[in-house]
Amino acid sequence: MISIDAGNDSIYYMKGSINHLEAVACKDILKSCIGSNAGKRISLDISKLESVSSVTLSYLLYGLRSAKLLSAHLTYKNMPSALFNMARVSGIESILNNSNEAPDSVT
Repeated sequence: MISIDAGNDSIYYMKGSINHLEAVACKDILKSCIGSNAGKRISLDISKLESVSSVTLSYLLYGLRSAKLLSAHLTYKNMPSALFNMARVSGIESILNNSNEAPDSVT
């Protein structure tokens, strides 16, 4: 299960993993974080995500959609290399990696 912890200056830290069985509960966690920042810019550091799957990618896309609906500007930071590579294969890396910073070790 994932968790999202608040940091400083509208930066949040996501850690843990997500699978298809936990997806609904995880969506509620993310939507709550975004909802409490409606109309603001927030950054979500995802460097501690432990899962790399299509469920994870779908979850991150859900976050962007929720942010748009709530007039928040969500930026994902520090995407793990394996997740970036999966997004690149799917052609969605530029959508998810909207901080425009490629991971250090992209293979």
